[in-house]
Amino acid sequence: MSSSIDIDATGEHVWHLIEDATNWPEWSKVCTEVWGIPDEGVLIEGTAFGFTLRMASREVPFNVSVTRVDRGISIEWRSTKYSITAIRTIWVDSNGEGCRVTDSKKFSSPLLPIGLVYPRGLIRRMTESWLSDMKIESETN
Repeated sequence: MSSSIDIDATGEHVWHLIEDATNWPEWSKVCTEVWGIPDEGVLIEGTAFGFTLRMASREVPFNVSVTRVDRGISIEWRSTKYSITAIRTIWVDSNGEGCRVTDSKKFSSPLLPIGLVYPRGLIRRMTESWLSDMKIESETN
């Protein structure tokens, strides 16, 4: 599952919003809390942190581990909840004065048929809301 958005702000500016996870709840309607960010505030490979997402009318906590970072370009993390492993990758592709952000998620489970049990429509709406909030924050601040 993948969603993208074009943003009228530099890739560097948008990357700062992504990397500054502590402040996600200030601009995102989907993310309500973040914890465990290192004192330096920079997400690097091996960083373990967590966040709470508003999923429908419930708040669901996730603990993730950063598995890959190419600063300014992409970040990937992995989490497992209810036997479902999610790998999320966010790319920032600069194109002149603006950029395109792509948020991709892959799900797998050794126990559950993902196509039947995972709420893809809800996840897509949450992803698109997060990207839209990022666009508004990037273009106004």
